Amino acid sequence: MKMKLLLATVSVACMGIATSASAQNYDNDAGWYLRGQGGYGIHDDVDLDGGISSEFVGNGLQSEGNGTYSVGAGYDFGDHWRLELDGASLFTDLGSISQIPATSAKLRTNTGMINALYDFDFDGLGGFAQRFEPYVGAGVGIVNAKANLVAQDFLAPLALANPACTGPRELLLNRNPNGRIQPVSCSVADSDSTLGFQLLAGLGFDVTDNLVWDTQARYLNSGSFDFDGLQTNQETGASTPIAVAASGVAAYSVLTGFRYLFGQKTVAAPPPPPPAPVADFACWDGSVVFNSGQCPARPVQMQTCWDGSSIPATSTCPAQPPTYTCWDGTLVYDQAQCPAQISQRGNDLGALCGEQFRQEIIYYEFNKGQSAETRNAINRVLDIGQYCDVENIRVVGHTDRSGSAAYNLALSKRRAKDARDELVRQGIDGTRITSEGKGETENFVPTADGVKEQLNRRTEVLISLGSVGVIN
Repeated sequence: MKMKLLLATVSVACMGIATSASAQNYDNDAGWYLRGQGGYGIHDDVDLDGGISSEFVGNGLQSEGNGTYSVGAGYDFGDHWRLELDGASLFTDLGSISQIPATSAKLRTNTGMINALYDFDFDGLGGFAQRFEPYVGAGVGIVNAKANLVAQDFLAPLALANPACTGPRELLLNRNPNGRIQPVSCSVADSDSTLGFQLLAGLGFDVTDNLVWDTQARYLNSGSFDFDGLQTNQETGASTPIAVAASGVAAYSVLTGFRYLFGQKTVAAPPPPPPAPVADFACWDGSVVFNSGQCPARPVQMQTCWDGSSIPATSTCPAQPPTYTCWDGTLVYDQAQCPAQISQRGNDLGALCGEQFRQEIIYYEFNKGQSAETRNAINRVLDIGQYCDVENIRVVGHTDRSGSAAYNLALSKRRAKDARDELVRQGIDGTRITSEGKGETENFVPTADGVKEQLNRRTEVLISLGSVGVIN
């Protein structure tokens, strides 16, 4: 059983190497070769039946290991395949028959096989590895077996028949008319041939271009053999022919040796590498790549609308309402929203004192806290104060909805401060001025979040009169 396990392990290892080997660039020159190997082998358990039997106890014949050899001559076709004639011989001692005393068994098998083998190679790995060549194979042919079997009756202390030597006699041996014991013996010294097959797995190593170190494991199956023998009366010498059938004859062997190839072994040069790909696809931006999927994405063309918003060039801006230019240069969407025109003439200004409230509006550019209109607007407030009784002034800054709410609140406060500082600079008592920022909370023109609207970017200067009527 240990020998079976060893052979199975070697076979699996060799076949595993073979299946992982590359089968490229193999270009051995075709030629003849000779092979010689020696090693260790063992016959499988053998069963005997007939004139000599191993079935009395049921243990069969268990082989001991022994030396074995194999020689072969073959032809390498140069395309991984080899065909060879193989001769091998294995002789083993089978020990006692079913462990019965006064018995012995020996067996020699000689084989003549035709083997077909397939070589793998490691040329694709290069270097030292390409010198290894695992292979697998199978063979069929003639197996000749020669058996030497002996089973003798027991003589002491009590004459008994040997159960391995079967025949028409009782357990107690027959005696002659004088009462003397007549023991018998069964013997076989015969050979027989049959058709068998074998499986091989091995590994070659290129020592030189022509010499290969060849190690292999093989399994031989030859089925059954029929042997002729004699049952002999040991006193009278009279013999009776017997027939013995040996079944389950198989063998496992591990051999190593050398294989010599006549001719010159060459290794084909590896195929040239494929040409490097060439970038030949022109992208929209003028760059050249290997395929269209590598082109950079086209940037989205944007346009700025009348309200300051930025949208893709393929989209349409919202319709712009008509605008009006007021007398002070401000733009409104409704002419009624223009501030009342104040004349420098006292009579015209005095007429305005009949209203309790007056308002000036300062407009701003996008994201600006100061405006070029501030000074003109404040001058108009001062003109009113020259003719009317101004009680207090309230300054309120606003923004549109572009930007965050927190940022817009701070921006509206800066715009209110811009107007208040100009009022103080031109002589208005700061205690009469209040200022605050509303951020984007009180839009003059309702818009969606993020929309830039010029009319919402403003500061309102609200003037409260302490008394109505014309002050001259």
